[in-house]
Amino acid sequence: MTSGRYDAGDDASVARFYDRLAADHHLIYDDWDAATERQGRALDAVIRPAIGTAPATVLDCACGIGTQAVGLALRGHRVTGTDISPAAAARAGREAARRGLEIPVGAADMRALPFGDGTFDVVVCADNSLPHLLTDEDLLTALGEMRRVLRSDGLLLISTRPYDRIRPSRPASTAPQLHGSGSGRTVTFQLWDWYEDSGFFQPLLTARRRAAR
Repeated sequence: MTSGRYDAGDDASVARFYDRLAADHHLIYDDWDAATERQGRALDAVIRPAIGTAPATVLDCACGIGTQAVGLALRGHRVTGTDISPAAAARAGREAARRGLEIPVGAADMRALPFGDGTFDVVVCADNSLPHLLTDEDLLTALGEMRRVLRSDGLLLISTRPYDRIRPSRPASTAPQLHGSGSGRTVTFQLWDWYEDSGFFQPLLTARRRAAR
């Protein structure tokens, strides 16, 4: 599988990239199920002291295949997931159902969230989703939308890659991940094309199968 590349300034191109990636996105992780539970625990540990011990209403506005959304639902929170990729959001819904969870999901741009003002206790935008927006205008629009759908004393949680640490060396790829065994072994990695003018990169993710020797 090779998911291809996208034009960061073209919303349709970004959506197509992640649509193609959705079925194999879990292969980015060494163990996606464990990563989902780990991230759910980490986010829950931030949410409950800030919001209270009762389950929170959470919007994951860049839910992908559900890494954070499913993890938070497993911790008892009432989660809604949206993503610019319809295929990724749909898989998040299926992953939730497979675990006996109910997560409403849908395709939506974080710059135009389809919810009323003050709907959620918490908004999550994780896994380096926000840096896909390359202009100040788009960033401010997205952040404004996240703030709008939060209640007045709500909590916004954003995570990005540590660009200050990795930008000086500009790595060309991530370390390979090996999954499976025998003839079904799969190697996955990301190739990064860096933008000279911004210090950010465009990802190209590939996965190749190889037979056992």
